[in-house]
Amino acid sequence: MDMTELAQAIRGGLIQQDRLLKTDIPALPGNALIPRRAVTHAELGRDFSVELDMVSAAGDIELKTLIAQPITLWIQQAGKSYLPINGYIHTAHRLGADGSLTGYQLSFASWMYFLKFRSDMRLWQDKSVVQIVTDVFNQHPQAQGHFQFALFKPLPTRSYCRQSETDWNFVHRLLESEGLFGFWQQAEDGRSHTFVITDDLYKLNKMSPETVDFYRSGATSEVDAFTQWSASRTLQSVTYTTRTFDYKAPASLFNPKGTTLPTRPNQGELPGQLEIYSYTGAYTYSDRDRGDHLTHIHLEEWESRAKRFHGAGGVRGIDAGLRFSLNNHPEHQHDPANQREFAAIKVSRYIENNLPPSSHETNFPHSLKSRIAEAQNGYSGDTLLKIYHADGSEGFFLVEVEAQRITVPYRSPFEHKKPEMHLETAMVVGPKGEEVYTDALNRIKVRFIWERINPGDQNASCWVRVAQSDTGGGYGGVHVPRVGEEVIIGHIGGDCDRPIVLHRVFNGAVQPQWHSNGILSGYRTKEYSGAGFNELALDDATGQNRVRLMSSTGNSLLHLGYLIDQSGNTRGSFLGSGFDLKSDAYGAVRAGQGLYISTHSTSVAQPLGAQPATEQLINAGSVIEAVSEASVAGHAESLKAGQEALTKFANATQHSISGAEGAGGRTAGGGAGNANGFSKPVMLMASPSGIALSTPGSTHISADQHINLISGKDTYLATGKSLVMSVVEKISLFVQKTGIKMFASAGKIDIQAQNDEMALSALKNLTVRSTDAQLALSAAKDVKLNSVQSQITIAAKQGITLTSGGAYVKIADGNIELGCPGSITLKSGNFHWEGPASVTDSANLWPGQIPANFSAKVIVDQQLQERLGATGAIPYQFISESGAVIAKGTIDETGATQRIFHPNTEGMDVLFGEKGEWSMAEHPDGDSCECGVDHAAQSSPGFAQLAGQAQQDGNERVDEERSLQSTFDSAMVTSVDSETIQFQRSLIEQLVFKDPKIEQAILDGED
Repeated sequence: MDMTELAQAIRGGLIQQDRLLKTDIPALPGNALIPRRAVTHAELGRDFSVELDMVSAAGDIELKTLIAQPITLWIQQAGKSYLPINGYIHTAHRLGADGSLTGYQLSFASWMYFLKFRSDMRLWQDKSVVQIVTDVFNQHPQAQGHFQFALFKPLPTRSYCRQSETDWNFVHRLLESEGLFGFWQQAEDGRSHTFVITDDLYKLNKMSPETVDFYRSGATSEVDAFTQWSASRTLQSVTYTTRTFDYKAPASLFNPKGTTLPTRPNQGELPGQLEIYSYTGAYTYSDRDRGDHLTHIHLEEWESRAKRFHGAGGVRGIDAGLRFSLNNHPEHQHDPANQREFAAIKVSRYIENNLPPSSHETNFPHSLKSRIAEAQNGYSGDTLLKIYHADGSEGFFLVEVEAQRITVPYRSPFEHKKPEMHLETAMVVGPKGEEVYTDALNRIKVRFIWERINPGDQNASCWVRVAQSDTGGGYGGVHVPRVGEEVIIGHIGGDCDRPIVLHRVFNGAVQPQWHSNGILSGYRTKEYSGAGFNELALDDATGQNRVRLMSSTGNSLLHLGYLIDQSGNTRGSFLGSGFDLKSDAYGAVRAGQGLYISTHSTSVAQPLGAQPATEQLINAGSVIEAVSEASVAGHAESLKAGQEALTKFANATQHSISGAEGAGGRTAGGGAGNANGFSKPVMLMASPSGIALSTPGSTHISADQHINLISGKDTYLATGKSLVMSVVEKISLFVQKTGIKMFASAGKIDIQAQNDEMALSALKNLTVRSTDAQLALSAAKDVKLNSVQSQITIAAKQGITLTSGGAYVKIADGNIELGCPGSITLKSGNFHWEGPASVTDSANLWPGQIPANFSAKVIVDQQLQERLGATGAIPYQFISESGAVIAKGTIDETGATQRIFHPNTEGMDVLFGEKGEWSMAEHPDGDSCECGVDHAAQSSPGFAQLAGQAQQDGNERVDEERSLQSTFDSAMVTSVDSETIQFQRSLIEQLVFKDPKIEQAILDGED
């Protein structure tokens, strides 16, 4: 038949009747394309593929109308029935024109082929592989309703599963990981096909007929049989060992989580070292059973590949995923039935349709003609492969089968890998309204940037671990990312199913608290559902290094180093240096073994190196010891108890402590030696320049034992109101040198011995005086007044009353009254009555009695102090108009006297200078110092010298030219310069010699 006749036959539509191959293409009605050749490949657990060389009388078929369209290839069986292969066209070629015919080539596969052209990025949580694969298949309308599962064992759920690849790769790697595989079932009407997923070869359909015969090549009849059958065995590993790590239940070094299983026996003498050791990744399995199951999948994949059988012939009904029994093969004829049952793993067909032969056919590029010819050449002597049509047209059918025994489990090879993951970002999410969402391991939920399905709540992802700056059992850093923050996601081992949060990063919505200048670093937290914070700020500004630890609660802050005012990212003004510890709330400092607070220099390396403070305490102990001895010598109380307490305290601050040695572990050779510590939990405060306690409230000092107040010089107590002391046992006051003074400028002084005697004793005079009212001495027992070497004076302006047992002596208003309920007895060696007499109490006033209406105070400037020639404090005396000394003392460091109070504007004189002997020295030899007075060089006289000289002159005859003034002039001659002398003379003239009372006092010999 030439090409024209063939073209006419095709147009007539009857050319496909009873042929080896025929097709149905709904997109091309009328059988516009006739199959000429076919090559098919199918594999258990994989898609199938079909390539067709087609011929058509139409040369204008638009190829795009064929893509993704269904097609059915029908293969005629030996019994003249047809078995369909239904699929979808994915490739179409126009091979070329050959006369009135045009050659085409179509390639089609199952609906699974569409999975290659769809990729997704999606997450599944707590779903099984069955559920996940179902979700993916249902994304393809062609697959909906055309897949099913026939599993022997149910599958566990996966806590987290991610797709970041094509649906094709994703589905296949999931099936491979669980040991699943699929086979295709073609609908009898040729309009659909179904993918059946199983885990057991016994779930495969049986071929019809189930038995396949073996015939020697050269048989002449057309039957379904193998003409060739062979076996192969390949070397495989013999042991599979795995390790995994589950962070929720980590295994120990001595009990690792892993599996070790051998392959099945009876596979020959295999070397024992052929072990595959694999770290399968993080938490691949949680228990031993699951681990063993996954290990068996790998072993069974090896065992399946180890022994395969290969058949070839004209078996037209066989396909991948069908079971069949081999019959009449000499090597298997005596095998048990189950050993002669096989599963077709791979099936390839090479078919030449038995169309009428053409006188000439162009061999187009890409045509299947050469491939079919090659297959024919390999089996040229096998007449079973030739298929004839009733019109004598010859076709060709060859099938090559790779099979394994049904008794050996089958697993698909691990050909589809997980995608290799890189760093990516995600947003931290949680339930609505939650700012922080985490669990006991501080894991978080995230929504990846690429997500388009999940709502971004607590179900957005699995719990994802967070890599912290430092982690450990009971130690380390904790910084839980907050909802809304952006984080960087890594993947453990590059596994897309094992995400881990590596870092947090800033973005336009979440910006850094410190930025731009690059010198501020540290940590800052945020109050949950609030604006508060905790902060550790490190400032590396040039020459201004500092650290700030702060909590917004109570504005509590510890500032170290170069202190500045910082607000957010702004570095403010200088505040000082050192450290600043403060809080608007409460504060406490506690140290269980001792506390040392000091402003001494920090040159001492040891924190409790309190040598300066300890030396001060020791010196204070010497002071209290000396004073105590003087007190005891003066019959006052001893200070021994206080001294001992102070000594114990000082000793407690000198205690050597040893570093930790011999305790095992590792110290790198450091930390040994001794350091000063406290032997008791005492608190020591020390300063080389002073300590002040100040409060507008009250200050409280309490001790169960002793309180020592020790000063090397003076101790001053001043109160705005009262000084109140209450003592349970006794008060002892002892003054070693200059006496005790007690004054009350207003109110009374009340000294009582309420349950015992009162004794007032004085070595010299003892004076008890009431200057403006009565004087009463009263006691429940004795009142003793005693002057050891001098007199006792008792004086009162209004009256004195002495009483005992009802008898009394009353002295008042110049009268003496005696009274008693009994008798008065007078005993005397002699007795005289004289006339009236009285004594004037000229010294009965003191400052506290003078109404404080007027006061005076004198300040001597520095120049005057220098001219007075004093080397120390300058003494002074206030003298009233009556000549009485009403106050005296020494000027203070500012040159001021005390303030003197008096009732009116009466004048007072103030004398400055040292006491001394008055003397006069004449110098007839002239004025050697040019002072205007003839004298020899000598020291300036004091008051005593001047008074002594005046007394001597009063006993001698003095002529008119030699007055007291000249006597003083003679006494005042010194070796100082004339200007100083002139000033002193002028001063003395004004202060002394123009006042007749002072002059008379000098002549009378008063100081």
